[in-house]
Amino acid sequence: MSAVSSAASTKQQDVPAANPSRPTITNPATLTPVGYLQFEQGYLGSLDSPGTASQYGVNQTVKLTVHPRVELEFGSQPFAVSRATGEAATARDAGDLLAGAQVILYNPPDTSDGQVKRDIHRHAYVRSAIPTVAFTFEQRVHAGTAPDIDLGSVSRTAFFLFSGHATGLDAHYDINIVEGEQTDDSALHPGTTIRRAQHGQTFSLDRPIGNPNLQGSLELYHFSQPLVHATSGGLPVGRANLVGGLFALSYQARPNLVYDAGFEHGLTSTSTQWQSFAGVTYLLPKRLWRDRRGTRQ
Repeated sequence: MSAVSSAASTKQQDVPAANPSRPTITNPATLTPVGYLQFEQGYLGSLDSPGTASQYGVNQTVKLTVHPRVELEFGSQPFAVSRATGEAATARDAGDLLAGAQVILYNPPDTSDGQVKRDIHRHAYVRSAIPTVAFTFEQRVHAGTAPDIDLGSVSRTAFFLFSGHATGLDAHYDINIVEGEQTDDSALHPGTTIRRAQHGQTFSLDRPIGNPNLQGSLELYHFSQPLVHATSGGLPVGRANLVGGLFALSYQARPNLVYDAGFEHGLTSTSTQWQSFAGVTYLLPKRLWRDRRGTRQ
């Protein structure tokens, strides 16, 4: 190996790995590297959601871990093209802006299970079979005008997150317990806002497929729909719940660059019946501030 290629290889190894939460709904309990900006952006298309026949848009998330146990997050939907059920015309709108923070509650030691190898690309910082446990709080800071699909718009949300390595399956797992608040204008009392609690549970598994840089994801999730009263076909329902399944592939082109693509299928009459997505996660390779050793990486 030449000196130039050796130096390039060493430099690439010095770049920390990205830790994407996309493309699954389930978020990892582990954080991104301290001091590095991580950008997650992608396309999302949906068909046959309650009240919305189709929607195609882009979404973005920016993350910055400011302490080994604290990560700041900012999410947005800058643009969406939507068509209401039964309508031919389309509308072009922006979605909500969300800000939040994630805090590690428990981090198992690296040596808690010597048989567990560190997971790769999409979950680079899982430490053991004993799960990392975290808490996240998100607040809507601006309400967008884009129509909601099955999950709906949430004004504030609390998450309990669990991430670990299932040794028997040689797979990474993530579990989220979600409690949110949804709001809507009252049709019976104009000028007033109704508030309803939303409950959700998500579970995902990830493991390499053939190539260590190629990873497959399977996910199952459930959310209550307190503000949904009709199916995507317009039939009334007394109590709405969405259940869906997801399959995705992600490819680590470089430690700090991960591509993903996949689809979701709704399993209840009030779920979005089909969703497709593709995106990229990029960890900016320059640290924003000096580390404790006084160097800027």
